[in-house]
Amino acid sequence: MKNKKKTAIITGSVKRLGREIALRLAELDFNVVLNYFNSSDEEAEKTLNEVKEKGADAICVKADLKKVEDIKKLFAKTEEKYGRLDLLVNNAAIFERKDFLEVTEEDFDNFISMNLKNAFFCTQEAARMMMTNEDSPCSIINISSLGGIENWKMAIPYSVAKAGLIKLTKLTAKRLAPQILVNSIAPGTIWIEGDKNTTVIKSEEAMYPMKRFGKAEDLNSIIEYLAVKNKWTTGNVFVVDGGKSL
Repeated sequence: MKNKKKTAIITGSVKRLGREIALRLAELDFNVVLNYFNSSDEEAEKTLNEVKEKGADAICVKADLKKVEDIKKLFAKTEEKYGRLDLLVNNAAIFERKDFLEVTEEDFDNFISMNLKNAFFCTQEAARMMMTNEDSPCSIINISSLGGIENWKMAIPYSVAKAGLIKLTKLTAKRLAPQILVNSIAPGTIWIEGDKNTTVIKSEEAMYPMKRFGKAEDLNSIIEYLAVKNKWTTGNVFVVDGGKSL
């Protein structure tokens, strides 16, 4: 028997933005499937407990999303536990500033694998599950970046991958309609209190017309719309950047 509550998978979801999205979806009464690989088991357990404290049924699956076999394991465990999938948030990603002339083949492969390839194959597995879901339309949300829209010369392979994710959004939205809605969110810098992310340059906050970085709730307001309220919009990119791209 299929679980009656809606189920969401959030990739890369035991810390930072992924954790914030998972906690919000727990508040929205989803079953929550967390995913991690490079984080510690202790960090994963802590986030799992926090999600459960929100009242959600939740599991945590350790999976290396650079490997398709691990992606299949993530979705198989979701199917085994909940028997359904209603929402996929492709959040797992890596970011690093690196000059174009210093990028190695290994760097390039890592950026493409973690920022585009994993979303491609997660979307593929999600589509197979969602096509059998009677409560359509289901949703896929791809967390892209302003780097996929603007020309970030200090992070070229990252930007190339994120631009590819935006194109993947549009292509799969067309291919998977009407059963599945696929949209993307392209955030500017999201500041999370207590985060140890060393890639954020605080002085860049002055470049935003709103004079601050985004907060988790700024992005989660769009997540909530796409996950719960949206029944028709597909193939769109929602820019959440405090006006920086103007």
